[in-house]
Amino acid sequence: MAEAYGQALVTCDATARDPSGKTTLYGIFDRIWTSKFPAIHRLFSIYWRCVVPGPGRVWVSILKPDKSTLLELEPVETNKEQIHSMQGTYTLGGIEFPLEGEYTFILKYNGQELLYNRLLLVTREDT
Repeated sequence: MAEAYGQALVTCDATARDPSGKTTLYGIFDRIWTSKFPAIHRLFSIYWRCVVPGPGRVWVSILKPDKSTLLELEPVETNKEQIHSMQGTYTLGGIEFPLEGEYTFILKYNGQELLYNRLLLVTREDT
C-alpha cells in the first residue's frame, strides 16, 4: 500500500476556490505581531493538500509553544479506495493565542503526521 504524504500546509489571510477547483491563497504569512498576550487574531485561513492511499480522515492540529494542543480542527473524510489527493481550507476567526512563541500546525491523516508548519507570535514594542 502507498504511503500518505503532505504537499502543502500554509497560513494566509484568506483563500478562494474557483469553479474548476483551483484554490488561490491571499497574504501568506508565518508571523503575527501583537502588543499583548493573550492575543486574539481576527481572521485567517489554513490551506492544506496531501496524497492519501485510501479511506480515512485528514485534519489539522495546532499546538501551543509548550506542545500542548490549542485546537483540533474538524476532520475531512474520504471514502475513495485508491490513492488520491485531497485539499482543503479552514477559515478561523477570533482564535486566542495565549503565549508568545512558536505555534505548530500539523497536517494529519488517520492520526499520522504528514506535514507541519510553524507560526511565530511575537510581541511588538510600541514606540
